[in-house]
Amino acid sequence: MTSARAVFYGVEIPESLLATELQNHQAPSLTQARALAGRALAAKALLLARGRELGLAAEPERNGDGQEETREEALIRVVLSEEVEAEPPSDEAIRAVYDGNPDGFRSPPLLEASHILIAPSEPRGEAWEKARLEALALIVDLTDRPSEFFRLAMNQSACPSASEGGSLGQLSPGDVLPVIWNALVNMDVGAISGEPIASEHGWHVLRLDHRSDGERLPFDYVRPHIAMQLEARAWARAAAAFVDRLLGESAAHPGLCLTEAGGLDTGEGAIARADGLLGEALGDARLAYEALGEAARKRLDHAATEHGEDAADLLARSIRTFLSIADDEAWTQLISRLRDSEAPLADSLALIVSHQLPPIHKTHTLITMRNGQRATG
Repeated sequence: MTSARAVFYGVEIPESLLATELQNHQAPSLTQARALAGRALAAKALLLARGRELGLAAEPERNGDGQEETREEALIRVVLSEEVEAEPPSDEAIRAVYDGNPDGFRSPPLLEASHILIAPSEPRGEAWEKARLEALALIVDLTDRPSEFFRLAMNQSACPSASEGGSLGQLSPGDVLPVIWNALVNMDVGAISGEPIASEHGWHVLRLDHRSDGERLPFDYVRPHIAMQLEARAWARAAAAFVDRLLGESAAHPGLCLTEAGGLDTGEGAIARADGLLGEALGDARLAYEALGEAARKRLDHAATEHGEDAADLLARSIRTFLSIADDEAWTQLISRLRDSEAPLADSLALIVSHQLPPIHKTHTLITMRNGQRATG
């Protein structure tokens, strides 16, 4: 039995792959999340196909966290790099960003701070909670006697800075753990942290001793940084437009498909097979008419009589219309009907007849008149 598939932007996607991708997309409804997942997978298929068309190869790279790309991710990166270009930003645009952010583009502040580290004997459980309560008691004590910070740090801090009364000296970003830095930059000079700050080392009682706010950096210094940001944004917009164009072209000319593993299927997909069947039907509409099941043939005959048209000619016209206007939903219905079908031509033609032609209108006896006549509707 073949796997169930859906069509997004003309690309066949296995339902199992769609279910996995769905987890990466949050949306107000399942329908919207499914659409986002289908779009992402269709874009992947198109970019992989474009890479194959261009004969590109790519070696996986590692990011800053040491994570390595898959070969497919590497190929997509190379395709976008090859196909997408962005205009470099103008001097006017760069200057506008700088002038429009008078409080931005500053050097980082310099801080002077002190701390008392209460290190637990164990990194969890009762020892950890005991250390927290001890640090909290120090904060309460220092609220009443802030001048005691130096002495308490020398006597109780588990950090080597205890010998300096807890002084950490002059600090800039990166000199201390981010959790410590973030707490310090939000404190007033001379203030002691209202709560102990947890780190991998234990609980910290902080005091901000001095702050030197950063100065605004000159335009020439930050110009390359602004230019790089603007160019990156422009490239992202260009990449999105490129993918949108590929998706539009694919929706108009469907045929690609993904494997259940997420790779580009190099074989013939269900859409291609269905398209081939319909092409054969157009080549001999009379034979296609003979292949119809009874219910579809009756519907076709009825419509042909209504229009004064030959049934085989109407069938051929219906096939051509379907091929010209079929959307993702119609293709999904068609390949679902053909899944494991024992009569693929008859089943595909039956779907087209149901899509293109109205059902036969049946008359029903509503009432019988006294004179024996019947009113119908």
